[in-house]
Amino acid sequence: MQTELSVAQAERLILQTVPIWPAEPLALDAAAGRVLRQNVLAERDLPPYDRATMDGIAIVWRSWSSGQREFPLEGVQSAGQAPGALSGAGVAWRIATGAAIPEGADTVVPVERLVETNGGIRMDDAYRPKRGQFIHRQASDRRAGALLLKEGQRIGGVEMALLSANGVARPRVAPDPRIALVSTGDELVGLDSRPEGWQVRSSNGPAMSALLKRHGFGRVAAMHAPDDPEALAERIREALSESDAMVLSGGVSKGARDFVPGVLTEMGTRPALHRVRQRPGFPLWFGMHGEKPVFGLPGNPVSSLVCLRRYVIPALGKAQGARPATAAYATFTKAVTFKPALTWFLPVRLSTSNEGQLLAQPRQTNTSGDFASLAQTDGFAQLPANRSHFPAGATARIFRWNG
Repeated sequence: MQTELSVAQAERLILQTVPIWPAEPLALDAAAGRVLRQNVLAERDLPPYDRATMDGIAIVWRSWSSGQREFPLEGVQSAGQAPGALSGAGVAWRIATGAAIPEGADTVVPVERLVETNGGIRMDDAYRPKRGQFIHRQASDRRAGALLLKEGQRIGGVEMALLSANGVARPRVAPDPRIALVSTGDELVGLDSRPEGWQVRSSNGPAMSALLKRHGFGRVAAMHAPDDPEALAERIREALSESDAMVLSGGVSKGARDFVPGVLTEMGTRPALHRVRQRPGFPLWFGMHGEKPVFGLPGNPVSSLVCLRRYVIPALGKAQGARPATAAYATFTKAVTFKPALTWFLPVRLSTSNEGQLLAQPRQTNTSGDFASLAQTDGFAQLPANRSHFPAGATARIFRWNG
């Protein structure tokens, strides 16, 4: 087991250790939110035919350029119909948005520039159509066989549209893992109990569950374990038997009643790291129980949420085969100072300047237990350990709570 790693070392070790879960085929209507585990190629040209992008008439452009302004209507081309054919120049077909362009036509004139006449239709004299206008040409988006979606994308609305349009009825996706959350501590009571003066209501479980679900992990079970080795072991054993990954909060430091690391090791969990040079979250613990990742997070609420967002969520995404998120950076609106030689995860409120620059307003918490202050933040900045002063205008990497 490695101890007191840097943030970069801890991140690398966790991501290298976590396995990739096997993919599974799933009905498309159940695949929203899952991570795609296959490339998707265009089944055919996109669009598959020349199509109108406006309601109006389809004509031969040279008939207008030669001075013709009134056109006899020869046919109607509706969406979903096989394309007809113009008999020649000088005639028009009424056409609907999305309809195939009739053979011989090369221009669409929008209905707003037309007036109905006896047996035909007249174009506004002041209107100047361009040849080829309002036609979405076949294969102008993508040719058949082109790459549309890459493995590792999370399936949202756009991805669902492309999967549907290309006939992918059962895409291969990452599993939706079962995640057990175990909050430890004798001081914790549930929502149905009135806490005594020396007790607190359990908030880490609900908070972490909500954050995991916001990032696409929907099968989360939260439970509580007391500060007792035997009871803790029983609860961990139960959680592991019913989950694909486990996250514990509390009991991972060096206190007399911090039993989590010892209990996990005795149960056969292979420890990989303990303690990272960061604040908050110094006592972070990580190991593997068979092929199941196990994370031990500090019990203070700010520490738990920061470690969950910084390490656990990316690791679970990696296990699903998701592509790593693009790093985001923001500029500080005011100076901050942090003297300990530790990486500092500083909560921030984010905004955007009129020039489009992402701005971070520091919002320091009172302690790592001050989760009330987090309600006014959008995420946190990661500040390197080799600096103590960060002036206004300094930039830092940003981790959003919900993105």
